Amino acid sequence: MQSVARALFRATNGDGGRRIMQSGSGSGSLSTFCPSIIQKASDIFERCSLFRNRCMSTAAQPDADLDDEHAASAPPRVKFKRLDKTAKQIMAILDKEAVHKVSSQRELPDIQPGCILQLKLEVPENKRRLSTLKGIVIARRNAGFNTTFRLRRLVAGVGVESVFPLYSPNIKEMKILDRKKVRRAKLYYLRDRMNALKK
Repeated sequence: MQSVARALFRATNGDGGRRIMQSGSGSGSLSTFCPSIIQKASDIFERCSLFRNRCMSTAAQPDADLDDEHAASAPPRVKFKRLDKTAKQIMAILDKEAVHKVSSQRELPDIQPGCILQLKLEVPENKRRLSTLKGIVIARRNAGFNTTFRLRRLVAGVGVESVFPLYSPNIKEMKILDRKKVRRAKLYYLRDRMNALKK
């Protein structure tokens, strides 16, 4: 018990510890000053605990003075999409609607490279007359409503290629006469083979 009192005396350097050391080692004298010792010890431990928490704590405490009404009245954050993305979505929807409209008005066959195709076109200069074209499809470019195909035919022994929009209003009728078995998507090699178009 003397060692405890001596340690408290060194820590506190107060009158309670000096009285304990002067009174001797009797249990009665120690019990007389127990309340003061306990009070001094509790003060020391409280200071040590505050210092320890202050040194080791890294989390900031939230401020209690925040105005809840002001925080609740702040307008919510609105997220806007980029204009180019929105425009692309709108154009995609319009393309689908245009394709559906043309498909409902007339029958569109599945045109692929290698098809022998017969077209009936409306001449822009004279809308009363329809011109008939016959040739082989050598290429197709898929682009939604702007899908096109390339038709190659012979005119007076000379190869002529024409590009037509698939959904063009000038095309009144499309008819597939035959389908050739091909292994390529672009049949540009037929430009050097004139006999393939005579069949």
